[in-house]
Amino acid sequence: MKTITCLLVFCFSLPIVAQNLTERNPVSISTEPTTVDEFKSLQSKVASTPEGGVAMLVLAISIYGKNQDLGTKAVILSVLSKNRQKSTKPSAVEGMDLGGSDKYLLGQLDKYKMLSNGYWKGAEPANGYTPSSPLTVETFTNPYSGEESTGKLKLFVATRGASSYRPVSMEKDTDGLWRAKEMSSLFVGMMPAK
Repeated sequence: MKTITCLLVFCFSLPIVAQNLTERNPVSISTEPTTVDEFKSLQSKVASTPEGGVAMLVLAISIYGKNQDLGTKAVILSVLSKNRQKSTKPSAVEGMDLGGSDKYLLGQLDKYKMLSNGYWKGAEPANGYTPSSPLTVETFTNPYSGEESTGKLKLFVATRGASSYRPVSMEKDTDGLWRAKEMSSLFVGMMPAK
């Protein structure tokens, strides 16, 4: 039993060592918003740090898995404002929508259903990507992540569904909140649930 425990600790620690990562403060979310206004209110409190901005993006992806309309709007709000485009479509939020390449990423959520919960702590293929409670996002930096003081930082989001953690480039937006500038790695497939 001791050998199995040591092996599991080694296997789950391997991505951290292999990517030369330093842990950031985990961000926990106690309840999922059910409206755009609730999402925006939570975002104004949580996204004041880069890891908080990532947590809001992970939350938006998770919401998309349950409610595509609300999830789409939450993802739009989680993306840097200069990366959005003007739109009059019903999916738009405050007259803004995702740009073409970011809109494509939402289709990946339809293709890879495990992504909606794959970035929460405790979610892994063996448990069908069922997250622990409260919903928690763990992020890391590496020596090339940049400096938070510049308003730009690359974070790596922990996941048990892939062999390495997923990078997200975050940037401080004009309103002072951190949002995703480049997030495509979060929309790449994961190991299927067992």
